[in-house]
Amino acid sequence: MSLGSRTKVRLSAVAVILMMLIVPLIVWAESAAFHNAPASAALMKNPYSSNANAAAGGKKLYAQNCAQCHGNNLQGMGPAPALESRSVKEAKPGELFWFITNGDLNNGMPSWASLPKQQRWQIVTFLESRNQ
Repeated sequence: MSLGSRTKVRLSAVAVILMMLIVPLIVWAESAAFHNAPASAALMKNPYSSNANAAAGGKKLYAQNCAQCHGNNLQGMGPAPALESRSVKEAKPGELFWFITNGDLNNGMPSWASLPKQQRWQIVTFLESRNQ
């Protein structure tokens, strides 16, 4: 085998290895749920979607329960992320609801399951209205 042929074979092998590593990451990134929410969460529909009264109520609830960490304008504060981020904007309403309900204490997000279901959906409605 000539030197040029060996180089081509090596480059081909490197390309195959890179594809084997990169393609699964791309597939995972495209299919990853918001904060590991189960598939069932993504299927949940917001019962208050596009409801201005629910969004207004959600704004008040956000100010009472969320703004101290995520900021008055969803900009994030300290370790709490901005809620105007791409990941929040692209999250399905049910995934947001699931995350608000369950939280993630390891990352500083408490569970808000103690809030009535209606109020959690109102917060989701507020976030949707801000991220459109």
